Amino acid sequence: MTFPCPTIWLESLPLAGGGTLPGRVLPGPMEGITAGAFCAVMNELRLVSAWVTPFIRVSEGIPRQARLRDRLAAFSPLPTVVQVMGTDIPMLAQTAARLATEPGVVGIDLNCACPSRIVVSGGAGGGRLRHPRWIRDALLALRRACPTKGISVKIRVGVESAEELPWICGAVREAQPDFVVLHYRTVEEMYRAAPDGLRRLARARELLPGVTLFGSGDLYTVAAAARMWAVAGVDGVTPARGLVATPWLLRDIEAACRGEDVRVHTDEEKRDFLRRLISRAERDGAWRKGLVLEVARHQFGREHPLFCRLASADSAAAMLAGLA
Repeated sequence: MTFPCPTIWLESLPLAGGGTLPGRVLPGPMEGITAGAFCAVMNELRLVSAWVTPFIRVSEGIPRQARLRDRLAAFSPLPTVVQVMGTDIPMLAQTAARLATEPGVVGIDLNCACPSRIVVSGGAGGGRLRHPRWIRDALLALRRACPTKGISVKIRVGVESAEELPWICGAVREAQPDFVVLHYRTVEEMYRAAPDGLRRLARARELLPGVTLFGSGDLYTVAAAARMWAVAGVDGVTPARGLVATPWLLRDIEAACRGEDVRVHTDEEKRDFLRRLISRAERDGAWRKGLVLEVARHQFGREHPLFCRLASADSAAAMLAGLA
């Protein structure tokens, strides 16, 4: 089946600092998943062209260069936008300046979207949406600290209500980031259903003229990406959880942008991805049963016999046997 996605999503995105993103279909960052073996397998299968990292929390001091380098290792050698999160603008700026010296880093992204209650209660992540002018000031500080890198921000439509969006977008527009990623839920909605999510995105498109806008929220299929384009006219998309369910999703969306039919991926392809994930994690000494089960749950569902076999396994070898 063919889905109408725009050819502009295939175009590279120049960044103000001189770098470039190779396209506008990017992986959304996922804490606990977008790392290590998952990234390695995605790279190995050439299912991604660039990365946006999960946030680096900057709260008690500026992270050491060695720690930052370790956090970036999973994303090499692809162009990488590094996400930072915190409340102290000088510390965020100094951390960004250190990140900017690392090979492969093309941009710094400010997380103002994380809905975790612990994060928000501390004022970080989605809690920053209560202070739109702080977001503007932080983006400008990041730009000064990293003049040769792109600067972006991830936001939600508000903390309690989408009616907060005009004030948030007004502050973001003043800072003129290279791009904005907007998740169409509020912080309080977490990941609950938002039936008017695409209309919220369309409103943001109106409020951010001239700013490159990526859409986020429930992008599980190519059809969902096509609907997001049709309703909101976004300049790009960042599937996250949908990428766990269908690791080929970014390439499938790109195929739709070229007018090609989107094929159905078989269970055997999904099992092969899981085999690669388990084997790579075991080889790296980083096997985590929870990660494998999270991917398997998204791909097959909790009731599937394969998921049940994996859930009962107590080692990487047992999981691989369960996939046979």
